[in-house]
Amino acid sequence: MAIILGASASAQADSLDQANAQAQQLAAQISKLQPQVVAALAAYDTSLTALGQAVSMNVAAGRVYSSLLEQADTLVAQRDSHIVALYKAGGSLALYASALRSGDPASLRQVPYLNGIVTSDTDSAASALAVAASAKATLDATQNQIDNGLSNTDAVNTRLADLQSLLGQQQALLNEASSRAKNLQALKDAAAALAASQAAAAAAAAQAAASAQADAAPANYRALFQGAAATCPGLSWTVLAAIGQVETHDGTGGMVSSAGALGPMQFLPATFAEYARDGDHDGKADIMDPADAVYTAAAYLCANGAGQAASLSTAIWNYNHAEWYVQLVESLAAKIS
Repeated sequence: MAIILGASASAQADSLDQANAQAQQLAAQISKLQPQVVAALAAYDTSLTALGQAVSMNVAAGRVYSSLLEQADTLVAQRDSHIVALYKAGGSLALYASALRSGDPASLRQVPYLNGIVTSDTDSAASALAVAASAKATLDATQNQIDNGLSNTDAVNTRLADLQSLLGQQQALLNEASSRAKNLQALKDAAAALAASQAAAAAAAAQAAASAQADAAPANYRALFQGAAATCPGLSWTVLAAIGQVETHDGTGGMVSSAGALGPMQFLPATFAEYARDGDHDGKADIMDPADAVYTAAAYLCANGAGQAASLSTAIWNYNHAEWYVQLVESLAAKIS
C-alpha cells in the first residue's frame, strides 16, 4: 500500500511540474504579445480620441462661425440702413444746407456726427466680416481633418480589430492551460494583464462617447431624420441624427469610405439594395441621395429592432459592429435636441 501511495505522490508531483512548465511557457508567449497589445491599445485610443475631437471640433467651429456671421450680417444691415437714411436726406451737402437754413448751430454739429456713424458702421461691419471669414477658415480646416479620415469609422474599426486579434491570441493561450496550471502565479498575472487591457479598451470607448459634442443638424437633414423616424414607430429621430453626424457630418464629410461604404449614411451597396427606400419619391433609390439614404437607414435600423428600447443597442450594433460605435451614437442621440 505504501508503494502505491508513493507512486501516486510521484505522479502528482510530475503532473504539477508539467503544469508549472506549461504555465511558464504560456506566460512567456503571452508576455511576448504584450508590447503589441499595448501599442494596439494606444492606437485604438488615439483613433477614438481623434474621432471624438473631429466630431466636437466641427460642431464647435460651426457654431462659432454661424454666430459670428449672424453678428456681421446685423452690422452690415445697420450700416446699410444708415447709408440709406443719409441718402434719402440728400447726402451730407443737403444736410449742411438744411442746417444753415435753420440757423441752428446744433444742426451743423449733427452732420459730421451722422457721417461718423456711417464710417464707424462701415468699419465695424468690415471687421466683423473679417472675423467671420477667419472662423469660416477654421471650420473648413476641421472639415479637412474629417475628410482626411480623423472621424472615419473605418479607421477606428481597423484599430479595434488589430487590438481584438491580439487579445484573442492571448486569451487562446490562456485557454490552453490546464485547470492545475491556471492556479499558478505566472498565468494569474497574464490573465490580469489581459483583463486590464480589455478594461482599458472599454474605458477609452466610454470616454470618447461621453466627451463628444452633439451637433444641431441642418434644417434639411433634421426634416429627413424626423420624417424617416416616423416610418419606424418607437425610433427617435435623434438616433438617425447621431448616426448621420458620426458617419459623414450630415453629408459634409467623406462620402466614400475605405471599406466601400457610400453616401451620407455610409451604406455598403449590397445592404442598401436590400433595404432601399425612395425617400424623396422621385422614382428611384440612390445611395448618395440624402433622402433615400436617411429613409433607408431608418428601415434598416427598424428591421433590427430599433423601434423597441430593449433592442435599440442591438440595432445600432448591426449598423456598425462595434461597441464603441453603439456608445457614441447613443451618447450623441441623448444630447441632440
